[in-house]
Amino acid sequence: MIGKVSKFAGKHLLDLLKLPGGQFMSKGDLAMRLTPDIMFGGLEAVMTPGDYFDKVSAGLGSALGGSVGGLALGKLGGRNQALSTVLDMAGSIGGDMGGRMGAEQLQRGKDLVMGGKGQTAYERLNTQDREALEKMIREDQTGQVLAELGLLPGSTQGFLYGNQGIG
Repeated sequence: MIGKVSKFAGKHLLDLLKLPGGQFMSKGDLAMRLTPDIMFGGLEAVMTPGDYFDKVSAGLGSALGGSVGGLALGKLGGRNQALSTVLDMAGSIGGDMGGRMGAEQLQRGKDLVMGGKGQTAYERLNTQDREALEKMIREDQTGQVLAELGLLPGSTQGFLYGNQGIG
């Protein structure tokens, strides 16, 4: 079963690299189509917070999703090079989004396995920032005064000071 699936997938992935006439794309065509996807995947990897797994999964998800999405949608342009290029760009954006979603699921799974809450690198960063802000407001008398005056948003005020009888 796995052999049949891999043979089917391999054949169709190779078909993405063919032009409408049946010949394979030239190195220049492939470079034009894949370089932006690979570069944006690299940027995604560099900018993602977290450990190396988070960075690599984000970068590969972006690069592979964008590459496959662009090549697949670009096939609809047929022999029209300009239309194929525009469709490739649109497919790259859509594939990039799909690849990122897959990478986020991998990050969540890794976080659960490592004993976390099943969060992505960005969600963990958001939680840390929120906790630091809450600590700063609790320790700072300005936050207490703002809460007493009702100048903090209701959700923040209730969350920060609800257990202390303030607000």
